[in-house]
Amino acid sequence: MYRYKLSVEERDQLFEQLSPEQQEFLKQQLVRGKRTAFANAMAKEKGLSIPPDASFEDIEFLLDDWVYVGYIDAGEVTPLLRCECGRPLRYQHIVENKRTGEVKKFGILHLQEHLNIDAKTVDAVKKGINAVDYELDEVLIKIQRNWQPDPDLINHPDLPEEAKIMLDLNLPLLDRHIRRLYHQRSMIINMNEKELNHKPEMDSLLFDNASEGQRQTEDLLDPLVLPVEFHDPVRKYLAEGIKSARIICELLIEKHGAPNKRFKSGRPKIYVPVCIFIERDNPGVKVVDLNRMDRQYYIN
Repeated sequence: MYRYKLSVEERDQLFEQLSPEQQEFLKQQLVRGKRTAFANAMAKEKGLSIPPDASFEDIEFLLDDWVYVGYIDAGEVTPLLRCECGRPLRYQHIVENKRTGEVKKFGILHLQEHLNIDAKTVDAVKKGINAVDYELDEVLIKIQRNWQPDPDLINHPDLPEEAKIMLDLNLPLLDRHIRRLYHQRSMIINMNEKELNHKPEMDSLLFDNASEGQRQTEDLLDPLVLPVEFHDPVRKYLAEGIKSARIICELLIEKHGAPNKRFKSGRPKIYVPVCIFIERDNPGVKVVDLNRMDRQYYIN
């Protein structure tokens, strides 16, 4: 059960009390969140393993059919906004087919009928979209309660960009931001000097654990070397703006014939050589979101 939940009426009332800048930012975040939830569900329908922090931009590179474009909130149910079936709506969700360019508009309850996807995926989309709405509720409730940030926590050098913007707009951080910051602070406290000076490509965070690092060495002839035929595709995906190493791995597997061997966590074993190649091929690359599941790269 969600910790923060408002009725539609309460949500509308509190939202109207925000400044235009705050409203615009939160509207954009709602679209991004729903687009990510939809992309995640559609990717999982294909059997793909998606890292938890992957952006919708990265995930959509893996999709061939429907992608979420956005939604319209009419403020009330109105005949001016309709589902594909003709039913009047307040919230109209819009998707586009990447291959055909076809656009469909519908209410969330008729998702399955209009997109011809299985019930499990429909349920995942609905839950994901609801979770995004509940994050808006979380922000509004925290504003109502005069939430204040922990000064020590927000001075973290790796404060997520989304969190920085929210603080600049005098919006409260989400619980997921706070959990992440506490986790990062704990990791820094527990690091010793050797770990702090360790080269990124040799960092043990590349492997799920030590035994899997050993198995990676046993599985591959050159466990830390990315085969040359994948070099140009990796460079191409980085140039197109894909940041997630995990997403790049999935694209190499799906579109370029890379081996689909995986760790128990679902992470591809080619992930390790992909990370090493990116970091050696791009001196000075900015590496963010270092964790055991994914790395994100920002190329200048």
